[in-house]
Order: sequence, then C-alpha cells, then structure tokens
Amino acid sequence: MERTSDVLILGGGIVGAAVAERLARDGLGVTLVERGEIGREASWAAAGLLTPVHPWRYPESLLHLDAESFALWGPLAERLRDETGIDVEMRRTGLLNVIESDEDEREADRRVAWKRAHGERAERLSAADARRLEPLLAETIRGALLLPDLAQVRNHRAAPAFAAAAARRGAAIVERTAVLGLIHQDGRVVGAVTEAGPIRAATTVLAAGAWSGGLLATAGDSAASTICPPALRTTPTRGQMMLLRTAPGRLRHMVLAGGEYLVPRSDGRILAGSTVEDVGFDRSVTSAGVAAIGAAVARMAPALAAAPIERMWAGLRPDTPDHLPSIGWVRPGLLAATGHFRSGIMLAPVTGEIVLDLVRGRTGRDLGPFDPLRVVAVV
Repeated sequence: MERTSDVLILGGGIVGAAVAERLARDGLGVTLVERGEIGREASWAAAGLLTPVHPWRYPESLLHLDAESFALWGPLAERLRDETGIDVEMRRTGLLNVIESDEDEREADRRVAWKRAHGERAERLSAADARRLEPLLAETIRGALLLPDLAQVRNHRAAPAFAAAAARRGAAIVERTAVLGLIHQDGRVVGAVTEAGPIRAATTVLAAGAWSGGLLATAGDSAASTICPPALRTTPTRGQMMLLRTAPGRLRHMVLAGGEYLVPRSDGRILAGSTVEDVGFDRSVTSAGVAAIGAAVARMAPALAAAPIERMWAGLRPDTPDHLPSIGWVRPGLLAATGHFRSGIMLAPVTGEIVLDLVRGRTGRDLGPFDPLRVVAVV
C-alpha cells in the first residue's frame, strides 16, 4: 500500500532524527525510514562531545554552524526531556586539553588566542593546577588548557529522543525497513521504494550517513552517474570506543590529549576513545584498537588503567573527501543532510534548522561550503 508524506527522510541516525523532529515541530507531515533501529549506527558509537576538537583548523563556515548548533542544544535537551521523558543529560563539564609536548604547547597557544578572539573562555594551567582539578592526570603532563564552557550529551539517547519527539507530533517512524530505490517523475525525486512499499513525498531527505553515497549509486537510481557527485561519495571511518566502570566523581572534566579523550558520565562510567580507521564497512572491535585505547588511558590518567572495561564497540563515521558535511539540494525534490564525519552530534540541531529553511524555501545562509554539488578533491 502506497503512503504519502510532505517529507520523507532516509536514515534514522542523529541527523535524520533531528531533521524529523524539527520538520514535524513546524507542522510538516514527516515519514522517517531506517533500515535498522533509530540511532544505532555512528551516533550510538560516539562520545557525545559538543565541541570541535581543533577549531582553529576548521573553516569559518563550519565554526559558525558549530556555534549556532551549540546554542540550540540547551533548549532542545530540556524540550526533549519534557516531551519524551528521555534525558540526554546535556552537562557543561568543561574540558581539560592536556599539554604533553612542544607541539601541544604551540597548539594550546593557538587555541587560547582563537578562543579569546571569539569571546570564549580559555585558561592555561600549570601541571600542578591541572592535577588539582583532576588528580587522576599523569604526573608527566606539562600543563593543560581549561575550556570551562564545553559540554557533552549522552549520545545514545539523543537520536531516540528526537525520533520520539517527532512521533509525538505525528511523524511516522519506520524502522527495520530498507530503501530499495528512489522514485523519479518528470525530472524530480518524488519519494522512495522501500521494503514496506513505496512512499511518495514532495521532498526526500538523504540522511543515511556512511551509506548515503552507496544508496544513491546502487538503489535503483537510473541517474546514479549524475546524482552522486564527489561530495556525496560518503565513506565509513571506523572509531573504536572503550567504556570504563568507575565510581562517580573520579573524573569531573572531559580530558583531551592529542586525538584521544576521556569523557566522564554522571554515573561514574568513563568513555575512552577513539580510533580513526579506514577499513570499510567493518565494525569489528580489534585487539589493536583495545591496545591503542588502553595505552592512551594509561598515558593520560594512569590510575584508570586498573579500571574494569565494561565493554567496547565500534561505529562508522560518515566521511566526505573534504571532511565537510553535505547539506543542500542534490536535484529537484532531493535534499542531502549527510557526511557529518565526527560532528554529527554537535551539528544535528542546526542541520534540522537548515533543512527546514530549505524545505520552506527560505534563503539567507551561505551554504556554499556544504553544497552537495561542490567541487572537492577525490582522494
């Protein structure tokens, strides 16, 4: 039986679910189709940090989106809790960026300068002051940079909370249903064929994460050669994570050292991660991954090396050739909201706002850097 909707969203990760919630809140009829369960891919495996790790390396266009999205997260977290009973636990725990080397010293100077130039708080700490804040930190550190305003969310709760809020506003959330192909009519995409039957919509939103490019290229699309430009050729990047079981309060701040981090949860558990691996669609947890993360934990906070490992897992981040998301029109009737790489949790709220503006025909944002049809170097 064929169903219809104002907007059809293909993919139920954090981005697809956030888009569904925002569109449904604006009164649009929404259907979201997810081949598995809501939020069980990249967003389930993330750490939930609401910050770019190295902001001075990001283009200004992406930093503007980060700032806007961060401002949206606080009110959204409260609304989601009130409407659905799901607490995503947005907490401003702050972050300690540990200084371990000469390069770290230079990076810290750049970060302080960048933060202050943007009106944000940042403070250089001596090693002794850093360990007074976090006694678990290694005695070998040279110091740390304190970023007190940074926050986190319980990432595995976020996508289900968005989807539940969307459903309360009438959105149809269809899980365990694969998309088989796009429906074309008179040069437009007018929906998709799914395992549950065809779904027609005025606008279709591609939000399938690392599977987005493959969906366009293989899901029965007769225009695949022209509809899948380089910026939409999403690829998976595996990230392995470790969950440590400790007593509440042993670690109070998020800790970042190089590309590795520790994220304390309110219940005492600590997330440790993460690897960045180009291994295709392989979610395996490996002995090399366990060893690398374990070594990072022991280096950053030696006392945690004795903490029990509650579990390990891996997720597949959706990357693009230039590591920027693709948000915008692909062709008439088809929007993309994908390729967020390591920023899906951070950028989900603002992506919902952007997609709503595009569906409603509102302009005003410069989305050129995120145009799905942009020219990028294919590597």
